[in-house]
Amino acid sequence: MTLRGISPARASDGDWSELDHALVTTWSLDTLAVQADVLQQRGDPRGELMALDLNPKPEDRGWRRRRQEVLGTWLGAPLAALAGPLVQHGFIHALRDDRFHPPGLLDSPLGTFVRQYTVRGDEQALARLASRPRPWLVQLTFIPSGPTVRVSDTVRDALIATTPHLQELHLLGSRPPFDAIAHPAVRRVYVGQGRIPVSGSTLTVPDGVEVLGTPDAEGRRGPWVEDAELEFALEAVQEQPDGGQLEESYGADFATVGSLPALLARLRSAGLVTMDGPRVRLTTAGRVLRNLEPLRAPRTPSAPSDLGRWVLWAETRPSVGAPHSVPIKSLRGHIQWLDACLARAPLEKRVQDTLVSYRRFLIDTLVPAGEHEVRAFDASGPLAEAVETLLDLEDLDREFFPENNPLAHDGLGALEAALGSPLDPSPAFFHLVWGS
Repeated sequence: MTLRGISPARASDGDWSELDHALVTTWSLDTLAVQADVLQQRGDPRGELMALDLNPKPEDRGWRRRRQEVLGTWLGAPLAALAGPLVQHGFIHALRDDRFHPPGLLDSPLGTFVRQYTVRGDEQALARLASRPRPWLVQLTFIPSGPTVRVSDTVRDALIATTPHLQELHLLGSRPPFDAIAHPAVRRVYVGQGRIPVSGSTLTVPDGVEVLGTPDAEGRRGPWVEDAELEFALEAVQEQPDGGQLEESYGADFATVGSLPALLARLRSAGLVTMDGPRVRLTTAGRVLRNLEPLRAPRTPSAPSDLGRWVLWAETRPSVGAPHSVPIKSLRGHIQWLDACLARAPLEKRVQDTLVSYRRFLIDTLVPAGEHEVRAFDASGPLAEAVETLLDLEDLDREFFPENNPLAHDGLGALEAALGSPLDPSPAFFHLVWGS
């Protein structure tokens, strides 16, 4: 797909029933049940999937087997296995462009049924979204990859044409990516509002559209979340793990953070909840954050005291182009950061194990090699996922990361960049340089 000549099909309301319109504007389990009956009468497997998810029995082996069969009929076995846990009632309620969501899902048949989408990137990222109709999309969060990202009128207009029911738009960053948007369905727009106003940071919208500021939006991975909102979301999941009931009972309480499904997607990336079709549950890390069980930090051997002035660098080796070297930080400081994360952060055991293995690699492999060799860490994929988990935890401003903690913007973003993107992963190699 290229930006030039983009001409997506306009999404039409012609085939939409009153039930469809009711569901896109207000989430209702009663309406969903009627829709499930209608689809089943038409022979559409989504109808049976909706009915199964309206009466979830994940502990029942027969229920799980039948659900997977229906998913396979609808999506095909490969996609059903990959994305099945994220499907709820025939929809993807909140999809994020990160390592914890299948990268090809937006372009799959499921991409039609995404209700909320969070994407990071440039104009191309929005062009990809606007390349086909998204009739169920009601909320979009765009996080530009840099302060200079701009979106052309062509892509903006294609986005308007393909999202006829978009109700809410979150534009994070220091300035909106376009100067004006006249979407006939959008009623609320959030724009980045940093501490220092940026020239061109205003956005022109039609009369009646509410424009609100998002505090400290620059560099964030989603709208600002207050501690009370996060705690309330985790408490709600603990009390009501049924995803459909959860949204119907508590959804209206999370408008300022995008929505409850959007927040749950962020909590999933932060390792605090897990999704299994219609069920949402707290992970061990989530239970630790709720003080339902203690933090069990792994034991690690003491770091050597003679690390001197070693500086850690990472090097990507893409299939096309020259290698790209990224300075991380001093080796001593980086290990202190790892130790702080392991000691304070609520992390799942697999994330802890990955960070412990990476720490061991730095001390036992890189230090003896000195400046003479570039070494690959043999678990770059799990390390990239662990780094993204930590970035999402940091973005939620949890108290286990004090202001003077080495985590704060100290090598974490550089390490993420060196490990590559989920769409174009590259192996990461590490080396040390003697410096100051």
